[in-house]
Formats: sequence, C-alpha cells, structure tokens
Amino acid sequence: MSSPLARSLPTQALSQEVAALAGTSPCAAFVRSLASPASQRTMAQAICAAADILAPGALPPSLGRGAKGNLSSRFRAACALPWNSIRVDRLGELRAQLLERGLAPATVNKVLAAVRGTLEQAWRSGTLDSDTLARAKDALASVKGTRLPTGRHIKRIELRRLFDACASGSRGATAARDAAMLALLATGLRRAEVAGLVFADYERESGRLLIRGKGRKERVVFICNGAKEAVDEWMDARGGDAGPLLRRINKTGSIQEGGLSAQAIYSRLRELCSVSGVECTPHDLRRTMAGDALDAGIDVVTLQSIMGHSSPSTT
Repeated sequence: MSSPLARSLPTQALSQEVAALAGTSPCAAFVRSLASPASQRTMAQAICAAADILAPGALPPSLGRGAKGNLSSRFRAACALPWNSIRVDRLGELRAQLLERGLAPATVNKVLAAVRGTLEQAWRSGTLDSDTLARAKDALASVKGTRLPTGRHIKRIELRRLFDACASGSRGATAARDAAMLALLATGLRRAEVAGLVFADYERESGRLLIRGKGRKERVVFICNGAKEAVDEWMDARGGDAGPLLRRINKTGSIQEGGLSAQAIYSRLRELCSVSGVECTPHDLRRTMAGDALDAGIDVVTLQSIMGHSSPSTT
C-alpha cells in the first residue's frame, strides 16, 4: 500500500524538504509536527506567504500550485531565514499588511498561525526566549470576523453534464475513474478525503466507505444508486490490488500504481468543467450534497456526521 506522501511528486518533494530540514529549521519542525500531508502543504504555503512579506525577495517567485509549482524550493528558502531573531515589530507589520490586502479573516489567521507555530518550535529548541515568544504571540493575535462562504449550488442538469464530460473527454479506464472521482465528490467528501481513500476502505457489497477526515477523525458513509454504480465500474477496471482507490492513468490508458493527490483531483475537475461548460469547485459539490440533504429532510445532526463536521453550526 503506497503512502499518501508518495502519491504526487510535488507532495513528495515537500515531504523530503521537511524531513531534511526538521532538525535545523523551526519552520520545518513545525510543518513536520502536523498530522496530514494536506495540513503540511497548507502551512508550508502560509509560511512562504509570511516570508514574502517579512523578507521581500528572499524566496523565489511562486510558479503556482500543483506539479508546475515550486513550493518545495520556496519553503527551503523560507527555512533559511533567521526566524529566531525576528523583531516583534516586524510581526506586527506582517499582521497589518495581511489585513490591508483585504484577505479573508480565515486566510489571515492561517498565516499568523503558521508563524506562531514556527516561533513556538524555535522556543522549544532553545533558540527563542519565553519573553520574546509571548510578545510575538501578542503581535500575531488572530483577527476577528467572518465572511459568507463562497461557492454555488450545482443543479442536477449541470451534474449530469459533468458526468457526460467524463466519457466525452476520455475513454476506457480514465472515463471510469473520473466518473468515480466525481461521484465521490458529489457524495460530500472533501477532495483530500477522496485522495486518501485506499482499496481496503471500500466495501463493494454494501457500498460502505471508511473516510479519514480532518483531525485524524474517521467516519463511515454509504454510497448507493448512481454513485455506487460509478465507483463499481471503476473498481472493475482498476482491479483488486491494494493501494490508492483512485489511481493515475498514463497517456496510453494504462493504470499506474500511484494515486491522485488532492491537487490532481482539483485539476481533473477543472478539466471536466472546461469540457462540460459547468463552473464549479470540489467544495461546491460537497456544499450541494449538504443542501440537497437538508432539503430532503435529513436532520442536521445526521448530516453533521455524514459530512465529518466537528460542529453542527458548520453544517
């Protein structure tokens, strides 16, 4: 069974940087302490965003995300910065600049949390004193406020067009895999959860799926009807080997051992959107499932469990 860290070259490259630098860099030590590859990647990006403000020009310009991105090299440069000797007033400027850019409070707080985590690691290693850490945390206090969630509800006819695009844009195993991917997203799974599924997580007879969500929390969902048909068709093409549930397929149509990363799932959905003319994101599909379930009379507590939310207010 392949490790989630080995499912995409960009994620693997970042993992190698983190492992190599964790002994000498508080940035890498903080990122390595996080539970999931998705969390590690998110916080590495946040650290780089902070470094771009705190030390302009110290990091190479971003080339974007995914296979064409350069997060690992940017993160390596961020790790080389002297985080343990940063001035507290510069941290206040960081917070102010993030707010001036009009970023969502959640985005600002993510960057601030990444810097706090880095400085805490510096304190644990003995390179930052307690008084400086306390003043730094005060300067990096989380901002208050919320924004209405972005996104849209996907109409049934639009969902049908997306499924039709799976077959029209490709053939054979690729079409089956893309339809299974789309079915899982439309069932309400996060794309990182879809990427984390392995063969043993799916019980074909009952449609039972074991999901590993945020915070190392596991839950069980059952798929049925068209969603189960799509996944079963892919399983027929995939075979019964252990490993990632959704696998990469090369240009000749041959199924590979490696799985799809969360970023690859996002990119593949964007391709299906381009073919179908439907504009949506993975989270739009998740949001649509939740809305449809509430409209159908499913109570919030039950839906909270299905969605993997920690609080019913999120649902």
